[in-house]
Amino acid sequence: MPRLRRETTTHVAVLRALTVAAVRDLTPGMRRITLAGEELREREHDGVVLPALSSPGFDDHVKVFVPLHGAELPVLPHQRVDGLDWTTEGTRPTASDYTPRRIDLPAGEIDLDFVRHGHGNAAGWAERATVGAPAWIAGPTIGQALPHDVDWFMVAGDETALPAIGRLLEELPAGARVQAVIEVSDAGDEQELPTRADAHVTWLHRDGAEAGATTLLADAVRDATWWDGEVYAWMAGESSAARAVRTFWRTERHVPRDCLDVSGYWRR
Repeated sequence: MPRLRRETTTHVAVLRALTVAAVRDLTPGMRRITLAGEELREREHDGVVLPALSSPGFDDHVKVFVPLHGAELPVLPHQRVDGLDWTTEGTRPTASDYTPRRIDLPAGEIDLDFVRHGHGNAAGWAERATVGAPAWIAGPTIGQALPHDVDWFMVAGDETALPAIGRLLEELPAGARVQAVIEVSDAGDEQELPTRADAHVTWLHRDGAEAGATTLLADAVRDATWWDGEVYAWMAGESSAARAVRTFWRTERHVPRDCLDVSGYWRR
């Protein structure tokens, strides 16, 4: 069994009732919603202390509960002292996974970034969200710290991976070496990505092509300069692109299993 490169922690699943505190468009294709509330912090439930939100990993996920089409409020799981009970009468709770882009527990705030693609309940909710509206999240239940014992990072993804990539770049220490390849619709969807690391960021533009309909990202990953030393390779995006990148890194770049992390966030 390969040794772990990321320390893993687990957390009790906690449902948190929050409020939309701010809505702003980072680019034409990405909307940031700031949620705020006391329930991000530690609190008591049925005599047991529920922990504050913890997200040590740049690619952690919270579950976002939004109303189904035509409903005013979402169906929610029930909080137990040891987690969430998803058993409800009628419609089962549904939720979508999103990476926390920023967490500020002293201020009681969390930022979530939504791709403005116009599909799905969560994206629709993000388009309609207004300051003061209620919102509910749960998790993360699993968190992974930054990888250790690697010489450099190779990360890639489309818009759906931008929150994780942006957070990684922001959290990497000075001196860390990273290449990032990011696919977006066009130049207008590029974002400022602050970092202390030695970062080389390449933006790819579809320029009118449908998301997930090209090999743009996989081709760019294949053509990227491969530095010496041990790499941590991470990619997320459309499922077919993720399969192509995983296969390339594993079979042609021989990235060890404990340094290879590829996820299909969505399917065309």
